[in-house]
Amino acid sequence: MSETDTAPGIAARCRADGGLTEATLGELRDELGYRKLGRWVLAEIADTLRATGLGFFPPHRLDAALNTEPRQSQTVWIYVRDGGPRARVIDAILQPDDCDVRAELDVIGTKNPAGLTARQKLDRIREIVNA
Repeated sequence: MSETDTAPGIAARCRADGGLTEATLGELRDELGYRKLGRWVLAEIADTLRATGLGFFPPHRLDAALNTEPRQSQTVWIYVRDGGPRARVIDAILQPDDCDVRAELDVIGTKNPAGLTARQKLDRIREIVNA
């Protein structure tokens, strides 16, 4: 089984949407063939997305310890972890110990890039990721 065979629908949709898409927990549950969205299904969804080469945020939505009452209408953003600029920036925020955060944040375009420090860029991205 190839990586994209583990969640073919959401992987294809994400790629068709340019590498970033939003999905409800209900859609992800259905993709994996579960009938109910129990909190323990969240770990299975997260593991499947990772195995498919996809990342997601906000991370707490698929964490059973933090999302103790998941709802099928809750959404997560799913992105292709292809090493491109978007994936590198999101990964820098979600997993800062695994990369050069300063270098990755320098690729973020703003109206006034000189007006934002690396810390301000990081804070802005965290706001988006944890929304």
